[in-house]
Amino acid sequence: MSGVFGLGEVRTEQIDRTWSESANYGYFAGGDSQTPDEVCTIDRMDFSSETVSLPASSLSAKRYGLAAVSSSNYGYFGGGEGPTRFCRIDRLDFSTETAGLTANLTQARRRLGGVSSSDYGYFLGGTSPIGTICTIDRIEFSSDTVSLRDSELTQKRTDAATVSTPNYGYMAAGRDPAILCSVDRIDFSNETVAIVAHLPQRRYSLAGASSSDYGYFAGGFAPPWVNTIDRIDFSNETTAAPGNNIDLAGNGLSGISNLNYGYFGGGGTATRRCAINRIDFSNETVTAPGTYQLTQARKELAGVSGGKSINSRGVRKGTDKDGKGISSTYGYFGGGSTPPGPTVATIDRIDFSNHTTSAPGNNLTQARYGVAVVSNSNYGYIAGGFESNWYATIDRLDFSNETVVGPSAHGANLIQARAGLAAVSNSNYGYFAGGERFDFECTIDRLDFSTETVAVPSVGDELTKARQFLGAVSNSNYGYFGGGRTPPTVVTIDRIDFSTETVSLPGNNLTQARSGIAGVFSSNYGYFGGGSPSVCTIDRLDFSNETVVGPSSHGSSLTAARTNLAGASNSNYGYFGGGDATIDRIEFATGTTSPAASLPQSRERLAAVSN
Repeated sequence: MSGVFGLGEVRTEQIDRTWSESANYGYFAGGDSQTPDEVCTIDRMDFSSETVSLPASSLSAKRYGLAAVSSSNYGYFGGGEGPTRFCRIDRLDFSTETAGLTANLTQARRRLGGVSSSDYGYFLGGTSPIGTICTIDRIEFSSDTVSLRDSELTQKRTDAATVSTPNYGYMAAGRDPAILCSVDRIDFSNETVAIVAHLPQRRYSLAGASSSDYGYFAGGFAPPWVNTIDRIDFSNETTAAPGNNIDLAGNGLSGISNLNYGYFGGGGTATRRCAINRIDFSNETVTAPGTYQLTQARKELAGVSGGKSINSRGVRKGTDKDGKGISSTYGYFGGGSTPPGPTVATIDRIDFSNHTTSAPGNNLTQARYGVAVVSNSNYGYIAGGFESNWYATIDRLDFSNETVVGPSAHGANLIQARAGLAAVSNSNYGYFAGGERFDFECTIDRLDFSTETVAVPSVGDELTKARQFLGAVSNSNYGYFGGGRTPPTVVTIDRIDFSTETVSLPGNNLTQARSGIAGVFSSNYGYFGGGSPSVCTIDRLDFSNETVVGPSSHGSSLTAARTNLAGASNSNYGYFGGGDATIDRIEFATGTTSPAASLPQSRERLAAVSN
């Protein structure tokens, strides 16, 4: 039995702290239009249609050279100049798209950078009235308070580019006044800063956008102006040029991103541009301008992505608290058994936009039930299972084209064949836990997304209790495995710490013992639904304090009792599918549950994943 894990993440995202789940919109704010001066305009790009429009709000003042950070609910635009240097921070509410002043930087500056964790935004470097600086201001998202941190950049730096992961922020290149190629990394866990890499080329006034696996730095001034895109690999912090560049050389552009694409908007040379280049994260191809344009030409603008329905690393936003992003497109239900009929290899797809189900046309490489699944932004990995024998097979579903390949193509199998396992993932790894093969297992296998290799985590930790048909949910910091059958059926919740890969008991358990559970999760909560004995119970795990409450406290239950189901999530809803043909939907914003769709056939002990 599995939960559902999709990026994002990245982000995520891992996305996940957390990688932001996939955003609905990207916002480009401010900039220098040259016709005749700075602007306060905020342009909105709708990621679903890639159209650009002007929401009602603007910045509180015209300015360029500002920076942006974001939480799951808000985007923050700080600093800039126009014509005086600013310390003000404007806050954009993603739910209403209204903007207003919220706080001030500790000093006025322009051409600074911004990175974001799940709890804080950091404004880095830039130029103040006294010159280039290396200081770091932190805004706390929960209170909108700003403080000067003890840590500083490794050197004074202005006109640099930034990208973020759930655990780190990266500031690349820039000048001081010499032109730089170094990459500073701020560790969100302790706010220390170190140089970790160098771009292949020195330049400044470039832009950054990121997927769950890579950060991309585009354009800039070397001199002369360049159209280069450099890439940093988050897994090993190496840099390279992927080979595709933006259409024209220029500087002063800005980047936004969702789970699938990065967009570099504006910039130019002596002439400002309204062009937007798009990089496809799945194959790193770049689409030249034409389809995507800002509402007016400008440079030295700032970009932020947001507009998640619940808050959104990201689960990401809201934002997901885990390092991976959550899908706004499709969920997939794979494998299972069709009582009283046979075990199947079927993959069904639910379209989150209209709740219709269909068959994408590709199935698992072999029929099996009791599988588990993990995912990053590009792939879903369906592992284990049983059908006349136990399997170690891992099938890989490619989200870009919905093709499925087995271990002969990608090389990964579980260390040990087993069925009835559960899985969680962050932006770097997937963890398959428990299951049964002749006897009940407490094993945890780890899949490295960057290499597609499987190993037992270095710490060698296992579940505290061997069991099968447990449920799983995760945020950016932890994965939680709940319930299962040993026998007997248990209420136990184990927690795996993604940073250390150690397993412990957080101290709170399910409200009743059950197996055959499904897990879905939002940025704030994990939900364990259904199970055997056949119940409609949904227990809710609060990620902030790890308390667990049942339906009597939070009000949500499945529409009917069932067991051996699976769960998929996007930013707004969790979907509990199977046990029969029903798919129930829980709305994260209200906690209400209702029927959403049906599978083409009844089946149980299936798995689910989101792209």
